Amino acid sequence: MEKILARAGSYLFHPLIMTSLGMLLILNSGSSLSVLQKEVKQITMIVTILFTFVFPAGMIILLYITKVIKNIELYERKERTLPISLTIVLYMLTFFVMRSIPQLTGGHIVYLFCPPAALFIALIFNNFMKPSIHMLGIGFLNGALLILILFYGASIQFIFILSLLVAGVLGTSRLLLEIHNPKEIAVGYLCGFLVTTAVMLLYVR
Repeated sequence: MEKILARAGSYLFHPLIMTSLGMLLILNSGSSLSVLQKEVKQITMIVTILFTFVFPAGMIILLYITKVIKNIELYERKERTLPISLTIVLYMLTFFVMRSIPQLTGGHIVYLFCPPAALFIALIFNNFMKPSIHMLGIGFLNGALLILILFYGASIQFIFILSLLVAGVLGTSRLLLEIHNPKEIAVGYLCGFLVTTAVMLLYVR
């Protein structure tokens, strides 16, 4: 039963969902980053969902169907290089596409640069170990929400605390499923959290 719940949690808080979830929270945070026309918010969400969730998920499924990868969950370290690299490309495309929307501020654009930057660091670590991309995703979200609260005046403290609890549950789930060890959990989380906070801090300062 524990492993069933752990697997459900892993799917529910899949790393590919985090960028879109974070953007949704940003656009409804009550901060300066949420002061946009309804149409602009809709376009922003559509582009974000397509390029950071639908297209990467479809790419991973295609790699599995064509037997380039053995498992859709990328259990083996060596199999992760190509999917992560292609995901970084798609995330960078999101970054450049969003720059063409004049209503979006630097805060939105910098936010979208964080996921590919964190994934690039994780890809380097992947040569030596298997950092948890699930933890990278929730670490990225934690970092983005923290910056929103501290520097953009967003009143989302409850959501931030909830996201920290999710990080704990998700880390426990990955351990229960025996997919990662504690070191890989920690490295994955720190890649997401530290890269995001560092990049966004460089912008706001």
